[in-house]
Amino acid sequence: AAGYGATKAALINMCEALYPELERQGVQMTIINPGFVDTPLTRQNDFPMPFLISAEIAAEYIMRGLERGRFEIAFPWRMKVALKLLKALPPSLRFALTRRMLREEQT
Repeated sequence: AAGYGATKAALINMCEALYPELERQGVQMTIINPGFVDTPLTRQNDFPMPFLISAEIAAEYIMRGLERGRFEIAFPWRMKVALKLLKALPPSLRFALTRRMLREEQT
C-alpha cells in the first residue's frame, strides 16, 4: 500500500505541476482517482474495500468528468470526502486512524 500510495501521489503532483504549461499549449490533462472498482483484479483482494462500485458506474463517473473538462475525476463521492477529511486531520490523529486500518503481519 505504501508503494502504491507514494507513486500515485507523485504522479498527481507531477500532473499538477505540468497542467499550466500543457494547458497553455492546448493540451488538456485529466487525472482519474477512482475508489475501489469491482473488477477481476479487485476480486482477488483479501481486505475490505469500502464504497466498492461496479465498473459500469466507474465508467459513468469518468465519462461525465471528461465531458465537463475536469482536471480531477475522483469517485465515488463518499470515498473522495473520506480521504479529503482524513488528509485534513493533524498527522498524529491521521496516523492513529490509519494505524487501525493495517492488517496484522503474517509470519
